[in-house]
Amino acid sequence: MDEVRLSYGALDQQARAIANQLQGRKGERALLLYPPSLEYICALFGCFYAGVVAVPAYPPRRNSNLLRLQSIIADAQASVILTTSALLENIQKFATNSIITTDHLIPNFYSREEVNITPETLAFLQYTSGSTGNPKGVMLTHENLLHNSKIIHHCFEHTAHSRCVIWLPPYHDMGLIGGILQPFYGGFPVILMSPVHFLQKPIRWLQAISRYQATTSGAPNFAYQLCLQKIKPEQLKTLDLSSWDVAFVGAEPIQAQTLENFAETFASCGFSSEAFYPCYGLAEATLFVSGGKKSKPVVVETIETPALAKNQVILSSKNSEHHQKIVSCGQVEFDYDLAIVQPESLTACSEGEIGEIWISGASVTQGYWKKTELTQQTFKAYLSTGEGPFLRTGDLGFIKNNELFVTGRLKEVIIIRGRNYYPQDIEQTVQKISSDFRLGCGAAFGVELEDEERLVIVQEVERTALKTLDINNTVEKIRRAVSEHHQLQVYEVIFLKPGTIPKTTSGKIKRYACREQYLENRLDAIHNSEFSSPNQPNNSEKTEQLIQWLRHYASENINSRLIDERRCIPPHIVLDFGNKGLLGMQVTNEYGGLGLNNVDTLKVLEQLGAIDTTLALFVGLNNILGIRPILKFGSNTLKSELLPQLATGRELAAFALTEPSAGSNPQAIQSSASNSLDGWLLNGTKIWSGSAAWAGAINVFVKHPETGGISGFVVRRGTPGLRQGPEALTMGMRGMIQNTVYLNDVLVEKDSLLGEAGQGLNVAQDAMMYGRLAIAAASIGGMKRCAQLMLRYSQRRVISTGHLINNPFILSRLNELTAGITAIETLVNRIAKLLDKGEFIPAEAYTVCKTAGAEFFWKAADNLVQILGGRGYIETNFAPQILRDARVLRIFEGPTETLNFFLGSRVVNNSQELEQLMSQTLGAPEVYQRLKEAAEQIRDLTSVDCFSSLQVRQWVSIKVGELASFAILWAALKGLNSTSQEIKRSLNWTQLNFEQKLTQALSQTPNDAVVRPVNQTTDLIYSYIESIGEIEQTFPGEDTEVDKLLQKYDSRSIREVQAKVSPQDYKEICFKSLSNLNPSQSTERLQDELIEWLSRKLKIPVYQINPTHAFADYGMDSVMAVELAQDLEEKLGLSQPLEATIAWNFPTIKSLAQYLCHLTTGTQQETVKTQEKPPQKVKSTLNNLDLLSEVEMAQLLAQELATTKGRSGQ
Repeated sequence: MDEVRLSYGALDQQARAIANQLQGRKGERALLLYPPSLEYICALFGCFYAGVVAVPAYPPRRNSNLLRLQSIIADAQASVILTTSALLENIQKFATNSIITTDHLIPNFYSREEVNITPETLAFLQYTSGSTGNPKGVMLTHENLLHNSKIIHHCFEHTAHSRCVIWLPPYHDMGLIGGILQPFYGGFPVILMSPVHFLQKPIRWLQAISRYQATTSGAPNFAYQLCLQKIKPEQLKTLDLSSWDVAFVGAEPIQAQTLENFAETFASCGFSSEAFYPCYGLAEATLFVSGGKKSKPVVVETIETPALAKNQVILSSKNSEHHQKIVSCGQVEFDYDLAIVQPESLTACSEGEIGEIWISGASVTQGYWKKTELTQQTFKAYLSTGEGPFLRTGDLGFIKNNELFVTGRLKEVIIIRGRNYYPQDIEQTVQKISSDFRLGCGAAFGVELEDEERLVIVQEVERTALKTLDINNTVEKIRRAVSEHHQLQVYEVIFLKPGTIPKTTSGKIKRYACREQYLENRLDAIHNSEFSSPNQPNNSEKTEQLIQWLRHYASENINSRLIDERRCIPPHIVLDFGNKGLLGMQVTNEYGGLGLNNVDTLKVLEQLGAIDTTLALFVGLNNILGIRPILKFGSNTLKSELLPQLATGRELAAFALTEPSAGSNPQAIQSSASNSLDGWLLNGTKIWSGSAAWAGAINVFVKHPETGGISGFVVRRGTPGLRQGPEALTMGMRGMIQNTVYLNDVLVEKDSLLGEAGQGLNVAQDAMMYGRLAIAAASIGGMKRCAQLMLRYSQRRVISTGHLINNPFILSRLNELTAGITAIETLVNRIAKLLDKGEFIPAEAYTVCKTAGAEFFWKAADNLVQILGGRGYIETNFAPQILRDARVLRIFEGPTETLNFFLGSRVVNNSQELEQLMSQTLGAPEVYQRLKEAAEQIRDLTSVDCFSSLQVRQWVSIKVGELASFAILWAALKGLNSTSQEIKRSLNWTQLNFEQKLTQALSQTPNDAVVRPVNQTTDLIYSYIESIGEIEQTFPGEDTEVDKLLQKYDSRSIREVQAKVSPQDYKEICFKSLSNLNPSQSTERLQDELIEWLSRKLKIPVYQINPTHAFADYGMDSVMAVELAQDLEEKLGLSQPLEATIAWNFPTIKSLAQYLCHLTTGTQQETVKTQEKPPQKVKSTLNNLDLLSEVEMAQLLAQELATTKGRSGQ
């Protein structure tokens, strides 16, 4: 064990040197940012000497949230920061204060002006550990420190022969005052360890006690429990704990079982159970308030658990079914006055009655820094008799036989692992997550489960959101936000109905009452989500995992530009999508699919639309046009044969409806089915069939003269007469093949029929309607991607007037886009939820999803190109491909103009289904009436001189259809009755668009004014031949003949030219790469082990843990991070220790597994690789670190380390 010693004399010299640097700053605040070290202690005493108020704080760590530290700096108004040279650069990144590094000061030369220090002089500000946005600095004077040190010295019976071992963080009361200042007060030595040193290997704590024969040491309850978990039986024989006579325990609820187990386990090491010293204290009372009698047995009472939850004390026998042990925190002595008080009546409680713990005495601090009102409320309390003032601790307890028992907390501070977390901070974090939450109507509180404190959150939901709230997604957001901002794992989230959360008469949340109702299962919940529940994952959890996987996969495995240029989706993407279930999202589990509902399916398609429109349509086509007809209308035999193959991507499915003479009008189909003894013979030609050339099954729709209708059949790959024709070279969507399909007497059996004979159009329409919904979902993802790219560019692009983002044109376009996104997203979500409830959705709704989604996306893509200017015309800048891909969506599944005509005719002809949709389903009857009135106005006023009466009616339907699209979006938004500002903004935008479209339809547009009859229009365009000619390019002939040197030979020629390759050559080639372990296999195993470790530690089911998520997403705190590093060291047998911060350095499970894989198995491999590669390649990579992903950085780091080790060995 490495040691650094500092004598009191050397400390005095170093402290004086630091004080010299602080001359003239008396009364100012100095922030102390040090790792646990002797330099920190010197800086603290340097502040004391200089009369400067010290502000101890945790130093910033890599990848940490600086909000709390910055809040402390601002609240304390620190004028200077004291730190070390090693931390200087990191601190300069966020702090503008004067900074002094103290580790290289020369203590021999100093001159210091005398500073008058009185008992009332502030010594330091102690910021309570839980507060973030509103930190509270407790003001401690020198008198407070001396008085409390005197109490501790007396109660612990310290002498000059005492010896202390302390690993507690030196920034808070127990570690600073009890662990550092107490030895100074008593004049005896102290051995200090860093908290990380203990957490890495808890046995180090006990080894230090054993080595130095310490008499005093202690920690919160969790540390004793950690020793029980981590120290192995064979290690006990190396320990001598017989000198340890004060084993203090406090700072969090004390578990009797932990004390019993520790005493029993370490009795063989000389530890006595009478050494335990349970105590109670708080920062507002400097530190120590009460404690037991040294060398006396711990006092434990057994009480009824149900009564305790109601703040009643009923002694129980050990045979009682519901009982628990409660440990005494000792007696209050010296100058303290203690009272147990009823907080509402302010009257003193009788013995054995639970109330709030109030104290007074010289150790009670001066209050909270610059918080006069809060200080008055907390430090100046009086009993109803006028006795006082008292400090209100906020803790609940009772007195029995002069022993203090702490039972809970009135002020609801949540204590987890010895740290305080203020519920209002957590509640504020939660409130910011959704506008569907009722402001000021949430509570966070702790509950004790399995001897651990757990965090529970309850939150009221707005009445308008009771049916629309995306519960699982919202819960996930809460979980992530609390982890990121507070480093806490949420145990359970409960959403409440409006007006049901317990409140006081003045409207304040009664958190304790919330906790009581929770424990008694009396909360009026609409949903609760317990993260540690072992239930099977629901669809939303699967979907979230799938979406997270897609985001990570897209960044590492998808190259959209290459897909576009090569006109092919790489096989690895198809296989990976199949393996993840993306190609069978709605196929039920019995057939090997994911079984997702409509809401979740569309979420995935939205994510795919943001990644690559081509991939979104490829996946959508397979799921909807390919699988859906089979799933809904196929025979059981057909389902059993095909669905397991299609759902897992082992085969693809396609849809063949369109023909050269039948596009948007399926009734014009010419392909036909004729009867055969074994089924039907299919003949005809299909064009533009997506994925057909790759498909194992094609849904073909043909005329069926026997029935007078259209029938659908599944045609399998390899069926005689089925022939794949040429690929259409499309403008966009180039990665997905669109080809011709020829049917020449293709025999299909009866089991291949989809639905009823002659009813195939219903099958096709069902798929196409849902396909329109899917196009809208993909368009939403594409629109959001366009918005991101526009924002990214406009924030960085500087023009003559400043940043482009400030240009009104850009702001107008961005806000138009976001309003459109909200409108179409609202409609799609509402339809999806209705479908999940089994409700009927008319064709008009699907139509608007498709036309509005595609048109909005096209406009967004066009604006993206325009805003990027010349950059928008460069292929490598995303925009051209997005534009090409978006364009086809205006045509797929029905061109916009055709669908607008259909929609308008439905309005004009008084569709009852449309009225039902808008008035009842969407809940906006007034919008439907407005649409009807507008349609009548258009019909009455539309007149174009050269149009026939039929053309006028068609023109009216087209105009009304454009109007109806905005009307249905308007109805979807208005029917929500939402208070969301984003919904209101989109609602206003949609309504104004409706009115603008109506004004245009009622007035003669420029296009109306210049319309000519067909013959005149034709003649005019024919006349253009005279000015430009009639151009038609004749392509040079394509050489399709195979080179003669590559054509087939006869068998004799083959033998003559056959190359001779020795078997040894083959052996060397085939086995050269198998000399080492496969790194990908190692990475996967390490990922699995990390996931299992997290599952055990956090009590989260394995299926809920995604390797691409950050450790923080699952609530990992700093203690667990150190445990992880230590466990990995031992499991992997590493010769060099892992950094305690490794979980922050490689924050995702996958990236850490990748790093560890290279660390353990990659040294030899990577050394070979770096020897084979030119050095300039590595140099080039090092010069472009900003371009590397997290995993690539891990690989490069491992490679560099391996190379360095290789050099050092030469």
